[in-house]
Amino acid sequence: MKKLSLMMGVCLASGGLLAQDKPVYKVVQQDGTVLFSDTPGPGSEQINFGGITNNVSQSIATPTPTSPGVNPNRQDQIQYQVSIVTPAPEATIRNNQGNLTIRARATPAKAHRFELVFDNEPIQRNSSGVFNLENIERGAHTYKVILLDNKGKTLASSDQQTLYLHQASALINAQGAQ
Repeated sequence: MKKLSLMMGVCLASGGLLAQDKPVYKVVQQDGTVLFSDTPGPGSEQINFGGITNNVSQSIATPTPTSPGVNPNRQDQIQYQVSIVTPAPEATIRNNQGNLTIRARATPAKAHRFELVFDNEPIQRNSSGVFNLENIERGAHTYKVILLDNKGKTLASSDQQTLYLHQASALINAQGAQ
């Protein structure tokens, strides 16, 4: 009897099949187990539920995942952002020594660490967000800046950008001298 009422409750609560006006069939097996199905079978009888299946249940809110130690009810959660100030995306830098400067800023401006990822390799960390690079080879280079907390956890990351470093070639002048 418990199985019957449980199965009947599941059938009534689901409402998915019933809401589509599909018939429901009931089969009592030899051991007394009652099965419900949307397809007729041997010894099955169609069940008419009448108007009792027009109930609509409200959806349950999906919980938002949180990090350990973070209170999801706090309204003052800090949203960190880091952006690259210079050079501009797709900038062409002309420097024969291969020197360039990348500047980043964070909001809110707190005492954190900046990490420069240049050509997919982390190469420098500092607290100023200003990275002076020397002896960089000519060509296209990708870079981004990551904002870290005092334990090294990533708080924010800038978009990856590309810059082009141009250097004068010694071969150009050598060909003209011949």
